[in-house]
Amino acid sequence: MPDAAFGGSDLRPIERVVLKLHAAGQSPSDIGRRIGKKPGTVVRIMKMVEFKDDLAPGTPLSSDPLRPVERVVVKLRARGESYGEIGNRIARSGRQVQMIESYADFKLGG
Repeated sequence: MPDAAFGGSDLRPIERVVLKLHAAGQSPSDIGRRIGKKPGTVVRIMKMVEFKDDLAPGTPLSSDPLRPVERVVVKLRARGESYGEIGNRIARSGRQVQMIESYADFKLGG
């Protein structure tokens, strides 16, 4: 991840800190102790930043009709993940993931 990404306007301050510390070679446990989060949370923050990377630089998030959780669900379904797998990732039930996907399809006109 390039240094410019750490100061990107699309990243929240905690995301920039986590990425910077990870790039410096610190483990999720060490990062978690520094920022007051559990190691699992640190790992999830790093993974969720990957989804933001898919947006074009400078694209305002408000121009996208989908909420962040809807973008994540649509992307993971396109990769072939099941509702249950996605639900485990985002702490929701498989049924909730199905509903999120249906809302996203409706918003996209599908």
